[in-house]
Amino acid sequence: MKSKKRSGHAGRVGMFIGLLVAAVFFLFPIYWAITMSFKKKGDILVTIPQFFPIRPTLENYVEIMQRSSFPTFAGNSIVVSLVTTLICVIIAAMAGYGLTRFSVSGRSQISTGIYIIRMVPGLVYTVPLYMIYQQIHLIDNRWGLILAYCTFSLPMSIWLFLSFYEEIPKEIYESASIDGCSDYRMFISIALPLVLSGVSVVAILCFIGAWNEFSLALTLTFRDAYKTLPIGINSMIQRERDTPFGSMAAVGTMAMLPAIILSLTMQKYIVKGFTAGAVKG
Repeated sequence: MKSKKRSGHAGRVGMFIGLLVAAVFFLFPIYWAITMSFKKKGDILVTIPQFFPIRPTLENYVEIMQRSSFPTFAGNSIVVSLVTTLICVIIAAMAGYGLTRFSVSGRSQISTGIYIIRMVPGLVYTVPLYMIYQQIHLIDNRWGLILAYCTFSLPMSIWLFLSFYEEIPKEIYESASIDGCSDYRMFISIALPLVLSGVSVVAILCFIGAWNEFSLALTLTFRDAYKTLPIGINSMIQRERDTPFGSMAAVGTMAMLPAIILSLTMQKYIVKGFTAGAVKG
Protein backbone atom coordinates (compact mmCIF):
# COMPACT_ATOMS: atom_id res chain seq x y z
CA MET A 1 0.00 0.00 0.00
CA LYS A 2 2.79 2.40 0.92
CA SER A 3 4.61 1.73 -2.34
CA LYS A 4 1.43 2.43 -4.31
CA LYS A 5 0.91 5.70 -2.43
CA ARG A 6 4.51 6.70 -3.04
CA SER A 7 4.28 5.89 -6.74
CA GLY A 8 1.01 7.83 -7.00
CA HIS A 9 2.56 10.81 -5.21
CA ALA A 10 5.65 10.65 -7.44
CA GLY A 11 3.42 10.52 -10.50
CA ARG A 12 1.55 13.64 -9.41
CA VAL A 13 4.80 15.45 -8.68
CA GLY A 14 6.18 14.47 -12.08
CA MET A 15 2.99 15.64 -13.81
CA PHE A 16 3.12 18.95 -11.93
CA ILE A 17 6.76 19.50 -12.93
CA GLY A 18 5.97 18.63 -16.55
CA LEU A 19 3.03 21.04 -16.64
CA LEU A 20 5.16 23.75 -15.01
CA VAL A 21 7.93 23.32 -17.59
CA ALA A 22 5.36 23.38 -20.44
CA ALA A 23 3.73 26.52 -19.00
CA VAL A 24 7.09 28.29 -18.76
CA PHE A 25 8.04 27.15 -22.26
CA PHE A 26 4.82 28.50 -23.83
CA LEU A 27 4.14 31.54 -21.64
CA PHE A 28 7.63 33.01 -21.26
CA PRO A 29 7.85 34.29 -24.89
CA ILE A 30 4.50 36.02 -24.40
CA TYR A 31 5.69 37.55 -21.13
CA TRP A 32 8.95 38.66 -22.76
CA ALA A 33 7.14 40.33 -25.68
CA ILE A 34 4.79 42.19 -23.33
CA THR A 35 7.59 43.46 -21.09
CA MET A 36 9.71 44.40 -24.13
CA SER A 37 6.87 46.53 -25.47
CA PHE A 38 7.15 48.77 -22.38
CA LYS A 39 10.95 49.17 -22.56
CA LYS A 40 12.90 52.03 -24.05
CA LYS A 41 14.96 51.19 -27.12
CA GLY A 42 18.20 51.45 -25.17
CA ASP A 43 16.99 48.94 -22.58
CA ILE A 44 16.14 46.14 -25.02
CA LEU A 45 19.49 45.07 -26.46
CA VAL A 46 21.58 45.03 -23.29
CA THR A 47 24.21 42.59 -22.09
CA ILE A 48 22.25 41.61 -18.97
CA PRO A 49 18.59 40.94 -19.87
CA GLN A 50 15.99 42.93 -17.96
CA PHE A 51 13.09 40.74 -16.90
CA PHE A 52 11.12 43.81 -15.82
CA PRO A 53 11.05 47.26 -17.49
CA ILE A 54 13.31 49.48 -15.38
CA ARG A 55 12.08 52.63 -17.13
CA PRO A 56 8.57 51.68 -18.36
CA THR A 57 7.29 53.73 -21.28
CA LEU A 58 4.45 53.81 -23.80
CA GLU A 59 6.57 55.26 -26.60
CA ASN A 60 6.46 52.01 -28.60
CA TYR A 61 2.65 52.02 -28.61
CA VAL A 62 2.53 55.72 -29.50
CA GLU A 63 4.95 55.11 -32.37
CA ILE A 64 2.97 52.29 -33.98
CA MET A 65 -0.28 54.22 -33.68
CA GLN A 66 1.11 57.43 -35.18
CA ARG A 67 3.85 56.36 -37.57
CA SER A 68 2.52 53.14 -39.11
CA SER A 69 -0.54 51.66 -40.76
CA PHE A 70 -1.28 49.54 -37.70
CA PRO A 71 -4.78 51.03 -37.11
CA THR A 72 -5.71 50.19 -40.72
CA PHE A 73 -4.39 46.62 -40.44
CA ALA A 74 -6.14 46.09 -37.11
CA GLY A 75 -9.41 47.52 -38.43
CA ASN A 76 -9.31 45.21 -41.46
CA SER A 77 -8.67 42.19 -39.23
CA ILE A 78 -11.52 43.09 -36.89
CA VAL A 79 -14.04 43.57 -39.72
CA VAL A 80 -12.97 40.47 -41.66
CA SER A 81 -12.84 38.24 -38.56
CA LEU A 82 -16.20 39.37 -37.16
CA VAL A 83 -18.07 39.07 -40.47
CA THR A 84 -16.46 35.68 -41.19
CA THR A 85 -17.46 34.43 -37.75
CA LEU A 86 -21.04 35.67 -38.09
CA ILE A 87 -21.53 34.10 -41.54
CA CYS A 88 -19.93 30.78 -40.55
CA VAL A 89 -21.95 30.44 -37.34
CA ILE A 90 -25.27 31.18 -39.07
CA ILE A 91 -24.69 28.87 -42.06
CA ALA A 92 -23.09 26.06 -40.03
CA ALA A 93 -25.82 26.15 -37.38
CA MET A 94 -28.54 25.77 -40.03
CA ALA A 95 -26.63 23.17 -42.05
CA GLY A 96 -25.83 21.06 -39.00
CA TYR A 97 -29.44 21.20 -37.83
CA GLY A 98 -30.75 20.21 -41.25
CA LEU A 99 -28.35 17.28 -41.61
CA THR A 100 -29.21 15.85 -38.18
CA ARG A 101 -32.92 16.68 -38.05
CA PHE A 102 -34.12 15.59 -41.49
CA SER A 103 -33.66 12.51 -43.64
CA VAL A 104 -31.32 14.00 -46.24
CA SER A 105 -30.47 11.88 -49.26
CA GLY A 106 -26.74 11.16 -49.28
CA ARG A 107 -26.23 12.41 -45.73
CA SER A 108 -23.35 10.02 -45.06
CA GLN A 109 -21.62 11.11 -48.28
CA ILE A 110 -22.04 14.77 -47.32
CA SER A 111 -20.58 14.11 -43.86
CA THR A 112 -17.67 12.19 -45.40
CA GLY A 113 -17.03 15.06 -47.81
CA ILE A 114 -16.97 17.51 -44.89
CA TYR A 115 -14.42 15.35 -43.05
CA ILE A 116 -12.22 15.09 -46.15
CA ILE A 117 -12.30 18.84 -46.81
CA ARG A 118 -11.23 19.46 -43.22
CA MET A 119 -8.10 17.39 -43.78
CA VAL A 120 -6.93 19.13 -46.96
CA PRO A 121 -4.21 21.76 -46.25
CA GLY A 122 -5.29 25.30 -47.07
CA LEU A 123 -2.17 25.91 -49.17
CA VAL A 124 -3.50 23.45 -51.77
CA TYR A 125 -6.27 25.93 -52.64
CA THR A 126 -4.17 29.09 -52.56
CA VAL A 127 -3.01 29.25 -56.20
CA PRO A 128 -6.35 28.17 -57.77
CA LEU A 129 -8.16 30.64 -55.51
CA TYR A 130 -5.83 33.45 -56.56
CA MET A 131 -6.44 32.69 -60.25
CA ILE A 132 -10.22 32.66 -59.74
CA TYR A 133 -10.17 35.87 -57.70
CA GLN A 134 -8.08 37.58 -60.37
CA GLN A 135 -10.74 36.78 -62.98
CA ILE A 136 -13.65 38.03 -60.86
CA HIS A 137 -11.77 41.07 -59.50
CA LEU A 138 -11.74 40.10 -55.82
CA ILE A 139 -8.03 40.73 -55.25
CA ASP A 140 -7.51 43.49 -52.68
CA ASN A 141 -11.09 43.17 -51.49
CA ARG A 142 -12.32 42.59 -47.94
CA TRP A 143 -15.29 40.58 -49.16
CA GLY A 144 -12.91 38.40 -51.13
CA LEU A 145 -11.01 37.58 -47.94
CA ILE A 146 -14.24 36.96 -46.05
CA LEU A 147 -15.46 34.58 -48.77
CA ALA A 148 -12.14 32.69 -48.70
CA TYR A 149 -12.11 32.43 -44.91
CA CYS A 150 -15.71 31.23 -44.83
CA THR A 151 -14.88 28.58 -47.44
CA PHE A 152 -12.15 27.14 -45.23
CA SER A 153 -13.93 27.57 -41.88
CA LEU A 154 -17.36 26.18 -42.80
CA PRO A 155 -16.40 22.47 -43.02
CA MET A 156 -14.96 22.52 -39.50
CA SER A 157 -17.90 24.58 -38.22
CA ILE A 158 -20.51 22.22 -39.70
CA TRP A 159 -18.62 19.21 -38.36
CA LEU A 160 -18.65 20.65 -34.84
CA PHE A 161 -22.35 21.56 -35.01
CA LEU A 162 -23.18 18.04 -36.22
CA SER A 163 -21.64 16.62 -33.06
CA PHE A 164 -23.60 19.02 -30.86
CA TYR A 165 -26.95 18.44 -32.53
CA GLU A 166 -26.48 14.66 -32.35
CA GLU A 167 -26.40 14.97 -28.55
CA ILE A 168 -29.99 16.30 -28.48
CA PRO A 169 -32.47 13.46 -27.77
CA LYS A 170 -34.94 12.87 -30.60
CA GLU A 171 -37.75 12.71 -28.05
CA ILE A 172 -37.47 16.47 -27.58
CA TYR A 173 -38.21 17.07 -31.25
CA GLU A 174 -41.06 14.54 -31.19
CA SER A 175 -42.68 16.21 -28.18
CA ALA A 176 -42.38 19.64 -29.81
CA SER A 177 -43.87 18.30 -33.04
CA ILE A 178 -46.85 16.86 -31.18
CA ASP A 179 -47.42 20.28 -29.59
CA GLY A 180 -47.60 21.79 -33.08
CA CYS A 181 -44.14 23.38 -33.16
CA SER A 182 -42.88 24.11 -36.67
CA ASP A 183 -39.39 23.15 -37.84
CA TYR A 184 -38.31 26.80 -37.82
CA ARG A 185 -39.60 27.20 -34.27
CA MET A 186 -37.80 24.03 -33.20
CA PHE A 187 -34.56 25.36 -34.59
CA ILE A 188 -34.83 28.80 -32.97
CA SER A 189 -36.49 27.91 -29.63
CA ILE A 190 -35.22 24.37 -28.94
CA ALA A 191 -32.13 23.35 -30.89
CA LEU A 192 -30.12 26.58 -30.73
CA PRO A 193 -30.56 27.15 -26.95
CA LEU A 194 -29.41 23.57 -26.34
CA VAL A 195 -26.21 24.05 -28.35
CA LEU A 196 -25.23 27.54 -27.17
CA SER A 197 -21.94 26.16 -25.87
CA GLY A 198 -21.32 24.82 -29.37
CA VAL A 199 -22.09 28.22 -30.87
CA SER A 200 -19.48 29.75 -28.55
CA VAL A 201 -16.86 27.16 -29.50
CA VAL A 202 -17.45 27.58 -33.24
CA ALA A 203 -17.49 31.37 -33.00
CA ILE A 204 -14.21 31.50 -31.09
CA LEU A 205 -12.45 29.05 -33.40
CA CYS A 206 -13.67 30.89 -36.51
CA PHE A 207 -12.68 34.30 -35.14
CA ILE A 208 -9.20 33.24 -34.02
CA GLY A 209 -8.66 31.32 -37.27
CA ALA A 210 -9.53 34.38 -39.36
CA TRP A 211 -7.60 36.72 -37.05
CA ASN A 212 -4.38 34.69 -37.31
CA GLU A 213 -4.63 33.55 -40.95
CA PHE A 214 -1.57 34.44 -43.02
CA SER A 215 -1.15 32.54 -46.32
CA LEU A 216 -4.49 33.46 -47.94
CA ALA A 217 -4.25 37.10 -46.89
CA LEU A 218 -0.68 37.24 -48.20
CA THR A 219 -1.84 35.89 -51.58
CA LEU A 220 -5.04 37.90 -51.95
CA THR A 221 -4.05 41.35 -50.64
CA PHE A 222 -1.30 43.67 -51.86
CA ARG A 223 -2.27 47.21 -50.87
CA ASP A 224 -1.98 48.39 -47.26
CA ALA A 225 -5.61 49.53 -47.26
CA TYR A 226 -6.77 45.89 -47.43
CA LYS A 227 -4.05 44.02 -45.53
CA THR A 228 -4.92 42.24 -42.30
CA LEU A 229 -2.81 42.40 -39.16
CA PRO A 230 -0.52 39.36 -39.77
CA ILE A 231 0.35 40.62 -43.27
CA GLY A 232 0.68 44.19 -42.02
CA ILE A 233 3.13 43.16 -39.31
CA ASN A 234 5.18 41.27 -41.90
CA SER A 235 5.22 44.36 -44.15
CA MET A 236 6.24 46.61 -41.27
CA ILE A 237 9.21 44.38 -40.46
CA GLN A 238 10.36 44.21 -44.09
CA ARG A 239 10.24 47.98 -44.53
CA GLU A 240 12.49 48.69 -41.57
CA ARG A 241 16.22 48.75 -42.11
CA ASP A 242 16.89 47.80 -38.49
CA THR A 243 14.30 45.66 -36.74
CA PRO A 244 12.43 47.86 -34.20
CA PHE A 245 12.10 45.25 -31.47
CA GLY A 246 10.15 47.49 -29.10
CA SER A 247 7.59 48.50 -31.73
CA MET A 248 7.22 44.93 -32.98
CA ALA A 249 6.69 43.74 -29.40
CA ALA A 250 3.98 46.39 -28.97
CA VAL A 251 2.31 45.29 -32.22
CA GLY A 252 2.47 41.65 -31.16
CA THR A 253 1.03 42.45 -27.74
CA MET A 254 -1.92 44.31 -29.24
CA ALA A 255 -2.45 41.55 -31.81
CA MET A 256 -2.68 38.98 -29.01
CA LEU A 257 -5.30 40.89 -27.03
CA PRO A 258 -8.47 39.80 -28.90
CA ALA A 259 -7.55 36.10 -28.72
CA ILE A 260 -6.59 36.34 -25.04
CA ILE A 261 -9.73 38.28 -24.09
CA LEU A 262 -11.97 35.86 -26.01
CA SER A 263 -10.30 32.81 -24.49
CA LEU A 264 -10.57 34.12 -20.93
CA THR A 265 -14.12 35.46 -21.13
CA MET A 266 -15.49 32.41 -22.96
CA GLN A 267 -13.42 29.77 -21.17
CA LYS A 268 -16.33 28.12 -19.38
CA TYR A 269 -18.29 27.84 -22.63
CA ILE A 270 -15.29 26.35 -24.43
CA VAL A 271 -14.80 23.69 -21.74
CA LYS A 272 -18.52 22.97 -21.60
CA GLY A 273 -18.70 22.77 -25.38
CA PHE A 274 -15.85 20.33 -25.81
CA THR A 275 -16.98 18.11 -22.92
CA ALA A 276 -20.50 18.08 -24.38
CA GLY A 277 -19.26 16.30 -27.47
CA ALA A 278 -17.87 18.93 -29.79
CA VAL A 279 -14.91 16.71 -30.60
CA LYS A 280 -16.93 13.59 -30.98
CA GLY A 281 -15.57 11.24 -33.68
